[in-house]
Amino acid sequence: MSRQKAVFNDKQRILRLYSILISKQAMSVDQIEDLFFVGQKTVQRDIAAIREFLSELQINEEIKSEVVYDRKVKKYKITNRDHLFELFDKINSEENPFFY
Repeated sequence: MSRQKAVFNDKQRILRLYSILISKQAMSVDQIEDLFFVGQKTVQRDIAAIREFLSELQINEEIKSEVVYDRKVKKYKITNRDHLFELFDKINSEENPFFY
């Protein structure tokens, strides 16, 4: 049975990659390339976009979550995931002025 090629636009692909990484899954460059049918340069750009998003999201935070490359297992992963979930809770709380 052949694997059908899923078509993602840039934003969909980056969001999907981010959701995979935040759900505890580390991914190698090869796995990312195979999942999204993209090349290494696209993977690098997508990882850079996620890093930029996380950096901007955590601008005033003491603890930082980042996308790092684990050389031992040769995979990308997100550090301090629990902190990110706490940050999202804070952002989504009713005290947040963006909801008014």
